[in-house]
Amino acid sequence: MSGTVDVAIFGAGPYGLSIGAYLRAAGVEHRIFGDVMSSWRNQMPPGMLLKSHAWSSSLYDPDASFPLKRYCEERSLPYHDSLIPVPVETFVAYGDEFQRRLVPNVEHKTLSLLKHRGPHFHAVFRDGSELFARRVVLAVGIHPFQHVPEQLAGLPRELLTHSSEHGPLDAFSGKEVIVLGAGSSATDLAAMLHEKGASASLVARSPELKFAPAQRGKRSLLRRLATPVRELISPGSGIGRGWALRLYADGPMLFHLLPERRRHAIVASTLGPLGTSGMRDRVEGKLPVHLGRHLEAARIKGERIELQFRTPDGSNQTLAADHVVTATGYRIDLGRLPFLDSGLLSKIEMEDRKPVLSLKYETSVPGLHIVGAASAFSFGPVNRFVFGAIHPARALSRAFAGACGKKVASAQGLSESRATVR
Repeated sequence: MSGTVDVAIFGAGPYGLSIGAYLRAAGVEHRIFGDVMSSWRNQMPPGMLLKSHAWSSSLYDPDASFPLKRYCEERSLPYHDSLIPVPVETFVAYGDEFQRRLVPNVEHKTLSLLKHRGPHFHAVFRDGSELFARRVVLAVGIHPFQHVPEQLAGLPRELLTHSSEHGPLDAFSGKEVIVLGAGSSATDLAAMLHEKGASASLVARSPELKFAPAQRGKRSLLRRLATPVRELISPGSGIGRGWALRLYADGPMLFHLLPERRRHAIVASTLGPLGTSGMRDRVEGKLPVHLGRHLEAARIKGERIELQFRTPDGSNQTLAADHVVTATGYRIDLGRLPFLDSGLLSKIEMEDRKPVLSLKYETSVPGLHIVGAASAFSFGPVNRFVFGAIHPARALSRAFAGACGKKVASAQGLSESRATVR
């Protein structure tokens, strides 16, 4: 494989597929590479539930022709905009079908090296093939940026893994496992490990576990009458309730206008650890939970691992296990993308290892665009959610179509997806 293409998209998850669907509809020459929905398929255990509501978990094309709701209706799968959580298996299967119908040109190749040479980008793939592109879109998702506490750095994989590295959990049956974290990944994994027969415990710095409120079914007449007032006071959005979240969900271009320090502070402090509503009863009272613990040190003892924590009263506590899972989130650092040539990396303007992006999601290297979680510090927390894929899909299709003199197809997907959270 060789030659030159106008646009190359690397990544075939929700953001890459949505951008690919928009570019295909606009007639923009492009190629898209990656394993479809790979991180959702291979790095999340069966039975995990999406944190977002079903109505805000669709992929996007300009005509909003194939939302998650339609997929579920076609297959007679349980669906409700907000009352029925979406299993990761359903979401992966939906992404596969979206790709087959709307982005049929995905090429299952792995990028090994990306360089910048003159007016083109030079991509080298794991199989030795090459490609030149005038523009590149990196839609690599969140998983390359997994964060492991420094106290655990260097421990062998047999004893330590990140929450994003797990598929089926059957191998942990009968073993003692410590899960570190307080968010949905931590609570989901702890509950599922317990249910798979592991002796699981959950340890977190947070003084309490927070879970999303359970969704109500049939609403009383009073609640139905109060809905318009509630929407004025605390409107719903694709990432949560409240005017601030509504702005972040629907106005990433406005968010981009905020001062850099303010943007970084908002992203760092918005939508902290929160378990899914259905997990509360599967965690509380079912397995040991240690809160307010700060990890001090770790050591290998025989074939097990011992963790030392500082407790809220200042004393020390030691916990031992056969395995530790860190559900400790992600930290954006472009230097952790192994395929970026050092020369190209040095040309990208960054702030605290995060890319500085234009309104077209473009880095300081002309033609290099970055979307998804790595763009959150420029466009807001919505970029950490599937819901946010609509924004770069629309912006980049317009920019690329305009550059080659094409007219963009109608983009009604965003407006049609703005259902009120029920």
